[in-house]
Amino acid sequence: MRSLRVLLVEDDEDHVFLVRRALRDLTEVAVTVEVAGNGEQALEELGRARFDPGSLPHLVLLDLRIPRVDGLEVLRRIRADTGLQTLPVVVLTSSERDDDREGALRLGATWFVCKPIEGARFRAEVQQLGDRWARTVA
Repeated sequence: MRSLRVLLVEDDEDHVFLVRRALRDLTEVAVTVEVAGNGEQALEELGRARFDPGSLPHLVLLDLRIPRVDGLEVLRRIRADTGLQTLPVVVLTSSERDDDREGALRLGATWFVCKPIEGARFRAEVQQLGDRWARTVA
């Protein structure tokens, strides 16, 4: 069975629930989801994990509109840290603004996904992301 460690940076509890549920239902993938409710927590978690490579997430799902330190700044700091630069970061946000998308991709986001309003489509997109990155984990 494949395994996948995900750091979900999300302050909306409903979205946390939906992402956890979608990833839990992946077949043949054991998924561990750590949640950071704001950008400051995410950076602290990554800072600790950086010194124990076995605890680094395989994938970061990052919302842009989060408290304390916004998602673009979290992404900027991840890409500036030599120990975290190669970490896949998928921006998973309800923002459909072009400048958010362009800014995230310019800062080095691996991918950018707008959270669909419709639940089944959101679930399918999250599962597709989880399955794709689980395949890349050795």
